[in-house]
Amino acid sequence: MPAVASKSKKTGRKAARDGRGSLSNSKASSTYSQETTDSTPPKDRGPNVIILSSAGKPIFVRHGSDEDEWSSACGLLQGLRANVLSFDDADSSLGEIQSIQAGNMLIVFLNTTALTLVAISDGENGSQNEGWLRLQLEYTYAQVIFTLTDQIQSIFEQSPSYDLRTMMGPNVDASLRNLLDQFDPPDSDEGTDISASSYNSQGASTFLTAGIECVFPLNPELRDSTSRLLIDTCRGDDTLFALLVIGTRLVTIVQPSNPSSQLHTSDLHLIMTFVGRQPGLLTNELWFPVCLPRFDSSGFLYAYTSCLDPVHTGLSIVLISGNNSTEQFKVFHSAADTVRSNLGLPPLSTVRSSLSASTSSYASSTRDDRRTTTNWSDPLHDDTDTDSDYDDDSERRGSILSRISASGNGASAGRGIVSRPTLGDRQLSMTNYLTHIPRPNSKSVEEKEKAQDGPFVTALKIALLPKQQEDILNQYLDLASAVHFCFRCDIYVQGSSGTSTEGMLTQCFGPPLSFPFTDAQSQRKVWDIYQRLSLRLRLGSSSVETCYDALDMFQGHDSSMSGSISNDCPMQSLLESPPNVHGVTYLQEDNEWLYVGLNGKFFELYATLPATVKPREGTAYCARLVRKLMGDERILFLSNPLTWNS
Repeated sequence: MPAVASKSKKTGRKAARDGRGSLSNSKASSTYSQETTDSTPPKDRGPNVIILSSAGKPIFVRHGSDEDEWSSACGLLQGLRANVLSFDDADSSLGEIQSIQAGNMLIVFLNTTALTLVAISDGENGSQNEGWLRLQLEYTYAQVIFTLTDQIQSIFEQSPSYDLRTMMGPNVDASLRNLLDQFDPPDSDEGTDISASSYNSQGASTFLTAGIECVFPLNPELRDSTSRLLIDTCRGDDTLFALLVIGTRLVTIVQPSNPSSQLHTSDLHLIMTFVGRQPGLLTNELWFPVCLPRFDSSGFLYAYTSCLDPVHTGLSIVLISGNNSTEQFKVFHSAADTVRSNLGLPPLSTVRSSLSASTSSYASSTRDDRRTTTNWSDPLHDDTDTDSDYDDDSERRGSILSRISASGNGASAGRGIVSRPTLGDRQLSMTNYLTHIPRPNSKSVEEKEKAQDGPFVTALKIALLPKQQEDILNQYLDLASAVHFCFRCDIYVQGSSGTSTEGMLTQCFGPPLSFPFTDAQSQRKVWDIYQRLSLRLRLGSSSVETCYDALDMFQGHDSSMSGSISNDCPMQSLLESPPNVHGVTYLQEDNEWLYVGLNGKFFELYATLPATVKPREGTAYCARLVRKLMGDERILFLSNPLTWNS
């Protein structure tokens, strides 16, 4: 008999969560499990996610194309929900259904005013962690609001049988799939083209840590000067946010100084996933409405995006305003041109002409050829230059970190992991970063007119070299004797006169999961365990009961927030909030791997080490890694997030 967990009251809560609740229609539940099994999703592409209306009408199905079959399944799911709600006794109301566990099948529900979202995992193509599935549903709901605002609630209240698919269209469908794919291990045949910007993109770790990935390593002075360029160029009465991004990774951001007006991490995820996966962004300017669910879910803002460097780095600018006028578009267009010019990049018209001229040869080349011929200019890949600092002779050129951080090891060696240094006291580990950039070879006047990259763009090209990224990450892994880690860093947003606001910009860092976790199932297991460790650090337990109790508290805390869906997304709020106390937890499974979770003020770390390492030693290794990461904070993260008043 399937175990049912619901959001219950008093005595009903414990009974339901202990699995003592039952469904009279267990045969129907078994039939539904068989239906979902027969409609097997593509291999290794995660759980099925369904959005349906309160009338049981399917709106979105991640896996499956048979509309009649899924219409019947959605009707059954709403029947299950209504069955639980029918136990509406004053003393033992079970409340909304939360999950069903039937053998290996786990079904998790998210119920809003007008929509029901369901995640179905069979343990092979999806997680068996209820909290992780709940988080995916919350982001799915946020993506719907991102496109349509919460006015869909009033639409369904007036017309429960309304077909929302007429409003969503193929673009919303694609955005939902792109977002959900971020939670899952990548396909083995996914490319690394510049539009996807998959430079070691972490995917699931950004959701686990509620952090944003940043482009690294970058000289902090260069990053800071670029932030101030955005302030000087883009500041205006109607400009809310300005971002520079590469794919789904952040370069810099400028926000309002009021902490309540700053972006939640979940809203940043939605913006960057949407912008970073737009196929037309490389050669077109985009002007489109967006709703930021945690900022204000009741209305639209308007985003302008343009790719500043489509040939080499994929650097793009995102400007957001509450004004949708043609004049505002022209203001943003002019600001983007000014930023492009100040960064030493050619005008957009020149880039379009260049891309159009090379389209045929680009399309006919192989993926490896494409990366070689279009991504990097000759000065960075001139194998015949015997004076270049970028050959493969690692003994001669040294590792990146040792070359850049020659002056940074002494001060951080004895720093404790529980205290956070002030901005003035932090050791700059990569102060010599720019001094090792090779000077370009001499060019003709015509070549110089076509491309005169400034130091920032040159630094981006170097930072994105796959070999450099791999070397840096491997050095951190070796420092902790780990096979994988994921690190979260909370950094205050800087207000006027260099003072910190109460707002935080949470960022994350770490290598992608790779050998020995080569298959999707083993990778999902790592993320499941990391999330259990995260709940232990926050709640003291990773049990379903403890998790739901915490979610109830967050829903009650956020219930007074108007114009926001925070009340419907308590798991996002739980993961965004740092643990209250310093803690260490670990888990050892199958006598093969040791999983360690470690947190302190302003940081969290989750790491996987061989089981031959004892827990005490593993914790010490992880503490050593934290000290190094905090010491290198300024070149790994956006360490000085600015506001318009900075």
